[in-house]
Amino acid sequence: MGLDPRLVAEFRGRLNRSRETNQEAWNLSRRLVGPSNLQATLKQLAEAIRASSLPPSVRDALLSGLCEGTADRMQALPGDALRQLTGLSPTKAVRALCVLFGLARRSAPADSGSTFTPAQIEQFVRGCDNPFDLLLVAEAASLLDLGAGDLSFAAELADLYLPRLHQRDKGLTLHCVERLRPGSTLGGRLHVGQDRLERLRHFPSAGFHFRFWGDQDMFELETVKGLRPCYTIVTCHAPATPAFAYEPTRVSRSIIDAHLRKTKGQFRAVRVEGEEALEVLHAGRALLFPPWKFEVRGPLALLDLLSRRGQLGVLSAVDSEVFWEFLSQLLGDARLRPPDVIFTPSIIADVFGAIHARLAALPVGGSVVLSDVTNLRQDIPRVLGDPAGQPRHYRFRHVEVRRGAVFPGLPSSQTARLFKDMTQEEPPWFLILVPEGSRPSPGPASGVDA
Repeated sequence: MGLDPRLVAEFRGRLNRSRETNQEAWNLSRRLVGPSNLQATLKQLAEAIRASSLPPSVRDALLSGLCEGTADRMQALPGDALRQLTGLSPTKAVRALCVLFGLARRSAPADSGSTFTPAQIEQFVRGCDNPFDLLLVAEAASLLDLGAGDLSFAAELADLYLPRLHQRDKGLTLHCVERLRPGSTLGGRLHVGQDRLERLRHFPSAGFHFRFWGDQDMFELETVKGLRPCYTIVTCHAPATPAFAYEPTRVSRSIIDAHLRKTKGQFRAVRVEGEEALEVLHAGRALLFPPWKFEVRGPLALLDLLSRRGQLGVLSAVDSEVFWEFLSQLLGDARLRPPDVIFTPSIIADVFGAIHARLAALPVGGSVVLSDVTNLRQDIPRVLGDPAGQPRHYRFRHVEVRRGAVFPGLPSSQTARLFKDMTQEEPPWFLILVPEGSRPSPGPASGVDA
């Protein structure tokens, strides 16, 4: 093979660490090397390796060991070459490579609960008013609710879908993550009531698997035991402001802080009854929030998380301040991402122009497929770190925008239902997103294109 022994040792170490730290993906990889899946697996694996940042000699050796992805059976692979590079038998080598390059996470039907391709999911949501109906046709339906709050959405989802799934002899995995610490005096009505939590935990439906993680940052899920690597649907209801109202790769922290102090009031870290909190002086009152209330993560972080964890993403009850920042990152025109510009209402109309006019004219209940209005962005940068061996860019192949908080037949959160009483608030937005997956980096740029 003639490879540098140091490069081989480094690659083997990386391959073994990936396998040891991703036991669930390793288990899922067994299905990928079955006779009915192997040919497609090898083709996808070769594509991922070609797009990777591995040293060229290692990349070429892997492609040679996989017959450039053209083999249709394991016996056709040069076993000695794979064993020399990976230290594993051909079958285990291919499985380990599937884990390293993310195929076990992205492709295995048991992983996501669906055998659908992104194109098929796009076709489904284009033809169905209710995106949550994807759960009814998924092989093993699963949903991850990020920032689950009081679990009102989870409870509605269970009530609406478990009887219908039961009729089809199907189950449902429902996992909910919330950053508020149970028992905290901060967070008010966003805390889950014990009655609702217990009802979900003991819901009288066979095949229903429910878990709730409190005091859990949605961006620190890698060490959480029991979560799936990927779900049929990932949701986030009323993405928080200011957490997702400003993109920190586009607007500097000093400008964001100055804007927050001007619009929200002066703020400082305090302790209340031994608990860390954020005190905000607003309109002559001192308001208390969880200490992370003004942590700004930006839409790129949430979009990255959705694309990794879900075959379909749904953002509901998105207020206008958050919505336009998300939109700027989803659209192809880089001029919609001006550096160090806060999107105030007058600036939004100026920056987005005809796009703003089209979307602002949507009536409550109206919808539009975003690619019918303008080009979608093809090279969204990952900001949560590169998936092992994967390119640093991805895209959404389909984005639908709806206007409104609550829609007939769709489960809703309590926050969404409160919008009808918020007479000073604009109608919120609802986003349906179908991720395509990782894409090769468009060039050698080292920074994030914001």
